[in-house]
Amino acid sequence: MRYPHVPWLPLLFYPALPVAAAVALLLWREWPPALTLIVPFMPWAMALICAATCFMYQRSQTLALMLCVLAATAAWPALGREAPWALGHAMAWWALVYAINALWSERSSMLVDTAARTGLMALGAAAIALAGKDGVAGALGVLSVQGKLGHLSVPIEGLIALLATGLALTLLLLRYGRPQQAGQWLGFVCMAWALPRGAQHPVELALMSTAALTALCVSLAHEGFHMAFLDELTGLPGRRALNERLQRMGGRVYALAMADVDHFKAFNDTHGHDVGDQVLRMVAAQLRRVPGGGHAYRFGGEEFTLVFPGKTAAECKPHLESVRRAIEAYQMRLRDKPARPKADQLGMRRRGGRDGRNARPLRVTVSMGVAERGDALRVPEAVIKAADQALYRAKDGGRNQVCLYSLRRRPGQA
Repeated sequence: MRYPHVPWLPLLFYPALPVAAAVALLLWREWPPALTLIVPFMPWAMALICAATCFMYQRSQTLALMLCVLAATAAWPALGREAPWALGHAMAWWALVYAINALWSERSSMLVDTAARTGLMALGAAAIALAGKDGVAGALGVLSVQGKLGHLSVPIEGLIALLATGLALTLLLLRYGRPQQAGQWLGFVCMAWALPRGAQHPVELALMSTAALTALCVSLAHEGFHMAFLDELTGLPGRRALNERLQRMGGRVYALAMADVDHFKAFNDTHGHDVGDQVLRMVAAQLRRVPGGGHAYRFGGEEFTLVFPGKTAAECKPHLESVRRAIEAYQMRLRDKPARPKADQLGMRRRGGRDGRNARPLRVTVSMGVAERGDALRVPEAVIKAADQALYRAKDGGRNQVCLYSLRRRPGQA
């Protein structure tokens, strides 16, 4: 499934809330005794909720990352007491396994995928346990952090693994912009903060691991919201989001416009569905920038909807004309498929150059019909139906125009 790219900052908002609460508790420090007793059990309670969410959405990747967090929460106090020599190597193992699970996309059934990921974690843990103190030291050498980094109390192998994993997760978030990656990044930051002190401060580790698990769970629910309410091709809110928006508008005044790409079937039949998808993405990008406070939605197929809260149909018509002209003036050119560069950046550099001048121009236009809520049109379904009727008039009138809904339905009235 293709996910629309979202800027990373909004994605971090919801999973950052539990992290901010955990940091506030750490800074408070004067906890009631009852809270101190409850905190060690919080990661396990949150893990049950997270596991149920993972099974609901069939996400073995998030489930494996949850197991990574739980493994560190359970093992760190015991390692600090019984095998402090293994903390640095265990930290490096944890960071690398976390990165592998985050980068390893889901390609099989959930049970098979989860078993493979769990086996990978167990293999690394068994290698450290079987090697023993002397074996690990002989394999990796006795390394320590020197100079200004010495006060971090983090073995250098663990520090390198944490930095490498943090860089990989940051690049992944910036490149693809998915809610799930935002939760993975925040969960890793929480654990990277807590692990160096976790052996001596298990309560602090439990609190931060709870925040990490909550961030994973919240981001997974956020991704479910994206799947349900955002159109995967254009990135616009979909029909379900439109219906909820209109329901919340209630009895307030608003104008609603239906937009349809002219001769869209001809684009698909002549140039193929790939070009048709490009046309839809271009139109969606222009509609997203509609002035006047309008909000764009993908209604379905080649149809889009624009909602203008607090405006009449006559007030929003100039804004619709503006976006209609922008779509008509957009220079969309087609190159032969074998000559089309695979890299997006290379394609952007070639646009406007010789290849762009030799490409075939593609003219895209849209027709629009607009209606407003009023005494004659009280419910959203009636407003949509009226806007559709105005859209049909725009089509019958020659396309590439905006028509207002009229109760008299006089031909040619706009």
